[in-house]
Amino acid sequence: MSLDYPENMHEFEDKFAIEKARHPETTREGLMKQVIEDAFQGYLDEAEEGHYDTGKLVGKEIEVYGLKKELLKKINPIGDSFEADFQADGNKLMWYLEDQADRVAREFS
Repeated sequence: MSLDYPENMHEFEDKFAIEKARHPETTREGLMKQVIEDAFQGYLDEAEEGHYDTGKLVGKEIEVYGLKKELLKKINPIGDSFEADFQADGNKLMWYLEDQADRVAREFS
């Protein structure tokens, strides 16, 4: 288990408990968004061998921006939303995020 990138709801609940104890204002929704963004960004940085592009969860899509802050790509969730995808099968979502990050790196590097 990696508390930086929980891969299932059990790990997410563990991370939420820790974050809530440290920062009482933490919400499940906010932490879920952060976990998804951080996981995608970690995979993207690894695929690009550095931090060149940035992924942000905006609504139901991850928007990927280049160094000049130009929109490069929009990534759709597997199902209705990235949050629902994580709740249904966190491991599957992590594999999907990694694959999408690799595609961005190949397309824009």
